[in-house]
Amino acid sequence: MSIRRITENVYELNLGKSNAFLIDDEKLTLIDTGEPDRSGQILELLASIGREPDDLKHILLTHSHPDHSGSAADLKAITGAKVYMHAAEKKWVEAGFVPKPDHPYFTGVVNRLIYQMFIAKAPGSITPCAVDQLVSDGDWLPIAGGIQAVHVPGHSEGQLAFFFPGAKNVLFAADACDNLFGLGYSTFYEDYETGRHSLEKLATFDFDVACFGHGRSILRGAGAKFCRKFIGHHHHHHPVRAQKAQGTGEAVRMREREEKI
Repeated sequence: MSIRRITENVYELNLGKSNAFLIDDEKLTLIDTGEPDRSGQILELLASIGREPDDLKHILLTHSHPDHSGSAADLKAITGAKVYMHAAEKKWVEAGFVPKPDHPYFTGVVNRLIYQMFIAKAPGSITPCAVDQLVSDGDWLPIAGGIQAVHVPGHSEGQLAFFFPGAKNVLFAADACDNLFGLGYSTFYEDYETGRHSLEKLATFDFDVACFGHGRSILRGAGAKFCRKFIGHHHHHHPVRAQKAQGTGEAVRMREREEKI
């Protein structure tokens, strides 16, 4: 568990299996909430930068998976913050159970193994949380001077990324991709082709800094790295179904690692 400042007013919160992000603009906005039972840790991290629970006014959920929405209900109850998310994911968060995809896709064998080890048998239950405001593609939220929501389905149906312009433009990419072994494809996709198009969409934005649900933030030149990685390279990637590991997958993933972008 740690917090680091990555721009003048954005902090990265490492919560173990996933990251959350804090925008400090007099009042606080939290992007994602980690797994269930992370609310105490998050409030400790806020206290470490001199902030109180009632400074937190907005919670933006990128998607419903328990490692992102798990502590939303507790934080909302403690702080009174409003919760925002896409309509396609609202039902799961309010029901308190997030199902896994029937046939997840993987871009390589390493991702398939990560899924089998850490995700396939993980509980899908969270404390149910009421969503206060629905957010759609292109919406500008009047928070911290303006944050644009970008619908990026593929990893999940209603996943949102957030674009935050400022002295350094920041993209919160959610799980559209990750930076675990260098910039790469997400551990799994519900729909790989849709996920690939979402990454092409994100690469059209002008941003310096990229923040991920998994892996460390890229602090400079992030937009150019997205263009190099995700535009024009799809022929290298052959999705691997959950039930069937293809021998070429490992080579695909190793090639991703070696690109060192």
